[in-house]
Amino acid sequence: MAQPDYAFEYSWEELKPVRALFVTILVAQVLGLLAGVVFGHGGYWFERALLWGSLATFLGYLLGLWVQAVTVPGSLGRNRVLVRHLGLVAAFFGIFGLVFPWLD
Repeated sequence: MAQPDYAFEYSWEELKPVRALFVTILVAQVLGLLAGVVFGHGGYWFERALLWGSLATFLGYLLGLWVQAVTVPGSLGRNRVLVRHLGLVAAFFGIFGLVFPWLD
């Protein structure tokens, strides 16, 4: 990978080494969005979807770490920068999901 450690823009090809992690995060987001619309209480549907989807992003990252470690052993260590960036984004969304209800 030719990008520096601080770059946050990746193509689908560059995500290939950690694709299991990335896809797990995306699936968790979509499931969180749907669960927020169907099971969420209060507010508008898009607020519930945003809240549940952002919380599901961090949970998807944690689950994705396990999926990635099981499906492609050693890939987390070889791709630390990608894993770290995905983790930072997931943590940001998770914190946003926890703080969002108090923004009203």
